[in-house]
Amino acid sequence: MKVFFTLFLPLTWLYQFLFWLSQGRKKTTVLPNALVISVGNITVGGTGKTPFVQYLVQYFQKTNKEYAITILSRGYKAKLSKQGAILPNGNSPNLYGDEPSEHKERFPSVQVIIGQNRIVSFSNHNQIQSKKHIVILDDGFQHNQIYRDFDIVLLDNNAPFGNGFTIPLGYLREPISHLKRANVIVFTKITESNVKEFEKGKETLKQLGIQLPTFGSSFQAEAYQIHLDTFEQTLIPNNTQMQDASTSDRYFLFTGVGNPHHVLETTISTLNTNQIQHSFFPDHYEFEEKVLLSLLDGKDEKTIFVTTEKDWVKVRTQNKFIEALKRKKIQLLVIRVDVVIKEQSVFESMLAHLVSTYEVKNGLVSKPS
Repeated sequence: MKVFFTLFLPLTWLYQFLFWLSQGRKKTTVLPNALVISVGNITVGGTGKTPFVQYLVQYFQKTNKEYAITILSRGYKAKLSKQGAILPNGNSPNLYGDEPSEHKERFPSVQVIIGQNRIVSFSNHNQIQSKKHIVILDDGFQHNQIYRDFDIVLLDNNAPFGNGFTIPLGYLREPISHLKRANVIVFTKITESNVKEFEKGKETLKQLGIQLPTFGSSFQAEAYQIHLDTFEQTLIPNNTQMQDASTSDRYFLFTGVGNPHHVLETTISTLNTNQIQHSFFPDHYEFEEKVLLSLLDGKDEKTIFVTTEKDWVKVRTQNKFIEALKRKKIQLLVIRVDVVIKEQSVFESMLAHLVSTYEVKNGLVSKPS
């Protein structure tokens, strides 16, 4: 272990130097006529950015209905990421990426734009001219080419700072001290079993002199049954067991996300059973048809398949797999998660103040007659 540490520590220093050099060379561009909010993290892996972006969309759609909303994403692994594109719908995750497709599927009225060069992509594809425009920069903490009005950084409460080291010795994208650039920090995935880690995490930030508004959050999950003929979804009440299913081999979870073990824990609590077999795949896994079909080996109608909303946008494009599920009379459930923020009223008052400040700055406040 000591030899491993000795070998990789210089590479960690080199990574930090190259990161500092690349960030310093980038010029910051202001997106015209838009309030820009970044949602990002400082670690490799899933911290819950996708459901948090969706939380923000839901909030602004409810409180600022006159505002148009854009989600601006790199479009990781998307075929059109290099050239940039605007999503017409959520039906082509191979072209536009799984997370952008999930966003578009859930919020059809929201403009979703992808591109490795997000400034150029936004310039080429933005269709919103009104100043009442909120742009949510998905995974944007390290993307300082775009000026943002508000920086939200998410920390996974299970391992908020990794092992304390940057790549390649650890999981940090940049040193913990860089959190000082943020406007607010949100610890995600807080559960009854790890709630003490939230207090430890806040204490660590305090010791490092990072004094920012800090919130905790958890996931509220729901299960939806997919009607395989129409792809319509029916909500299954929490803690309700599916009918006509055995108790020994009831559920089979398959997923390719950043933190599959957390998905498994969420599925267990949502379906109120620990009788869940599972198969984990790498994050953003493409789910080739032959791989999906192999999951059906030895399975029959007594098994209920379960996956995440992020995985489902890709799985539903594989027609042979869908037909095989129908032929075997196997049911399929999708787990959907929503963010619940502790002290939500305080957090949302910050968002409201952000919009008010933007409106005053841009002359959008009506003057009394």
